Amino acid sequence: MINPGNETGHQIRIEFSINKGISSKQNSADIRLYNLTESHRNAMGKEFDSITLEAGYIPPGDDGNVGVIFKGAVRDVEHEKTQDGNIITTISCGDGDKAIRKATISKSYPKGTPVKTVVKDIYAEMEKKGMARGEWKFPDNMKETFDRPYAMCGMCSRELDVIGKGHKFYWSSQNETLEIIPGDGTVGGIVLLTPDTGMIGTPSITDNGVRVSCLLNPEIRPNRRVQIKSDTLEMNASNGIYRVSEVSFTGNNQDGEFRCDLTCEAIKGGKVDEGVK
Repeated sequence: MINPGNETGHQIRIEFSINKGISSKQNSADIRLYNLTESHRNAMGKEFDSITLEAGYIPPGDDGNVGVIFKGAVRDVEHEKTQDGNIITTISCGDGDKAIRKATISKSYPKGTPVKTVVKDIYAEMEKKGMARGEWKFPDNMKETFDRPYAMCGMCSRELDVIGKGHKFYWSSQNETLEIIPGDGTVGGIVLLTPDTGMIGTPSITDNGVRVSCLLNPEIRPNRRVQIKSDTLEMNASNGIYRVSEVSFTGNNQDGEFRCDLTCEAIKGGKVDEGVK
């Protein structure tokens, strides 16, 4: 644990850059630590070691809003000495790395097997590699069973990609938790974004949604919804509600803001506008 709480100030300079999305492309994080001692550098971990990053704001006299913004595994650790004498340790991380890269399955099923049964079997193998189960929502009109015998042999992540594409759902690892949503659906609650709740600048309207920035909020995650209220733009979603399709978290505990940059898709009539495919 590095720099827990804020009672004594920041002892170590930390920078982070985290990218997350709704697709099966892995969420990733780069965490940079400045001027660790040699013993601490040597203790930074090895490939597949677990890593959790919590961040947020704690105003004076307030409990604040601090939470996990990334949970995953170490991919690589590099140490670099800069020209100005700083030693920067960069930890590169992947969300659900061990399950996505190591979990495999080899199994066949008869005609008429439920699609959800096959998905559960894939997850069972990923669970053995550390993946937890989150919320699963499948499309309302998804075909429930396979019309023909179905066989799998290979990486669990690849098999989920194939089934998801064929049955119109997304799967992703969010803080080492497997989540499934319909192509036009969401999970979880709604975060309100206004100038009073941390929105930075003015949203930018896209063909099927919006791009917007705000102060870092751990509750903002892919697959969830945000409600955006702006006095300068007319939103292109019902009640200003959008699905978060991509979010990046960036911060530096000594300079600059902790912030989120979001790409969102409009929700109209209870369904996500996925744009032109």
